[in-house]
Amino acid sequence: MSYAVFFDKDNATYRLPVNPEEIETSSVLAIEKFEILKLGQIAIPTHMELKQYSFEAEFPHRPLHYVETSGDYRGPDFYLRLFEQWRQEKAPVRFIASNGIGDDINTLVLIEELTVIERAGEEGDKYVSFQLLEYREFGKKSVVVVTPAPSGALVAVAKKEEPTPPVNPKSGGTHVVQPGDTLWAIAKKYYGNGNLYTKIVNANKDKIKNPNLIYPGQQLVIPA
Repeated sequence: MSYAVFFDKDNATYRLPVNPEEIETSSVLAIEKFEILKLGQIAIPTHMELKQYSFEAEFPHRPLHYVETSGDYRGPDFYLRLFEQWRQEKAPVRFIASNGIGDDINTLVLIEELTVIERAGEEGDKYVSFQLLEYREFGKKSVVVVTPAPSGALVAVAKKEEPTPPVNPKSGGTHVVQPGDTLWAIAKKYYGNGNLYTKIVNANKDKIKNPNLIYPGQQLVIPA
């Protein structure tokens, strides 16, 4: 079994050209240990640490028969420049992995470590090992508002910033699949939320047999 892997950044979705054979997810429960008189050592769970995802993916130097993006093929250097740019920006990117059976991985991550390997006899091909770290967004920002007190003195009061009202998503009509499109990216475009791709799948069951496989030229119904 292999995983279809996507990275989404700045409203653009990039699928890895070759599906990795495995993805390792590690999750650690943080535990503090204390010595209690006459009782000995005890353990207190405190919080869940950030998840880590690791896998290796092949980036062929030409569109071989097993390349998933043969209709929109790009060489290894394109992806490596892209990954390095994201790392230089120190900004999170959305990581999506699906095997078509269980729940998808769909989360913001930082590309913590990137290792590139070139093997003898496979000149031009590159094998990239990813170490991704889950990214958790910070809470709502707060601003300081200075208000006069009854005595005439100025008092600083922290006030939570109001959340930005959601934008009405586009919906209804049809969408013609373009090279490089994914259901997650299409749902994000029309609904503002990639997780709603199942709405599109359910409305196009006659055309979509596997949510990981859509083809350029397909005309999909986008339900309101």
